[in-house]
Amino acid sequence: MTEDLLAFIDQTVDDAIQDLGRLIALPSVAAKGEHMEETAQLVAEMLRGVGSETKIHETSGCPVVTGEIDVGAERTLLCYDHYDVQPAEPFDLWESPPFEMSVRGDRIYGRGVADNKGDFVTRLWAVKAFQETGTEIPVNLKFVVEGEEEISSPHLYEFVEDNREWLKADGGIWEFGGSGIDGKQEAWLGLKGILYVQLEVEALSHDAHSSLACVLPSAASRLVWALSSLKGADEHIMIDDFYDGIKPLTHAELEALSIIEMREEDVKKHYGITSFILGLEGDELKERYYNGPTCNICGIDTGYQGEGSKTVLPAKATAKIDFRLVEGMDPDTVLKGLRIHLDQHGFSDVKIAWHEGYPAAKTPVGHPFVELVSKANEEVFGHRLTLQPTSPGSGPLYLFDALVPMVSIGCGDFESRAHSPNETILIDNFQKTIKRMVVLIEMMKDY
Repeated sequence: MTEDLLAFIDQTVDDAIQDLGRLIALPSVAAKGEHMEETAQLVAEMLRGVGSETKIHETSGCPVVTGEIDVGAERTLLCYDHYDVQPAEPFDLWESPPFEMSVRGDRIYGRGVADNKGDFVTRLWAVKAFQETGTEIPVNLKFVVEGEEEISSPHLYEFVEDNREWLKADGGIWEFGGSGIDGKQEAWLGLKGILYVQLEVEALSHDAHSSLACVLPSAASRLVWALSSLKGADEHIMIDDFYDGIKPLTHAELEALSIIEMREEDVKKHYGITSFILGLEGDELKERYYNGPTCNICGIDTGYQGEGSKTVLPAKATAKIDFRLVEGMDPDTVLKGLRIHLDQHGFSDVKIAWHEGYPAAKTPVGHPFVELVSKANEEVFGHRLTLQPTSPGSGPLYLFDALVPMVSIGCGDFESRAHSPNETILIDNFQKTIKRMVVLIEMMKDY
């Protein structure tokens, strides 16, 4: 019956793309909190459309939508996705409206097509293939679709704590993935943690004429000095004890890394650089990419940013910073260390206005479910998955770590531009990702 399923996908891929367009049309930007209820309702409707028993779980933030197809099977497969997306700004860099899905050539464009609405639709369409061809689904299926992944999932913990037994499964497919720079499909087995903070300085009651900079304090200068104290020119993060407790990569992880080609020259060309920071290359580059924490300034807001000149002494300044955390690091500990560091370096006036975060988590490289997913990939894409022990990115994988082994695969590719203007996926990847999900569901019955 697998051939019938795959044929259905070939015949209906255009319909699947149109289904994706319904989701893209809703600008569910978690950072703005707009259209979240509406999008959750559409997700629930789409889950019901494939025969799922669906529920919308209210949290202190955006709802979590769940779906379940219980066929009484021995094995259960769980899928985690999210219906929220990143802000689409700057809008003027988009070649087509971000919330109007566009198909140009062999690619689909729109905010969320890669991260992660496209992946969600591929999973639904795989289930639809079973239903429409009259093929029995051989495993139980569960879906978790949250609405705050892009803002560090601050309320997903509530849902997980209330539903721990329900969340248990024999294997899980995490939200994202796709083909790497070499065109081969990758599986991400872990995610770094994150601590995201906003720093604020208020030096004056209101902006002043810049001529008064000779006697009045500048919020912009205070913030810049504070930021420069966090990391040196050698990229070393100068918060005391920041690196304490970091777990080294395991032997199995190092073995997996040994066969990964970083394609350093291609990556440098893609980003328009001549070298990586600190001249990193080879094994040292890999070690830092997979197991190196970061301190990154995401944005600074202060003073005048408009056309032409305006001589002003800024009263206020803010900066957003993300720390990517690796195994052995705790976001609360890093937050405390940041506060202590600022105070000890004379920046007690720099406020940590708000923060959010979570720790890293991984599925072992040698887990049997990882092997099963790789076999399913080989059936469809014609090659074994490139196993990435962890991702340089972050996600709330830690909440599921003890409940289900997770493998992150999806329909993206190296040119997908997630979080950037002109986010995109290949139609071929989208179509084959549906097929891979069908094959994985079939294989799960013998797992």
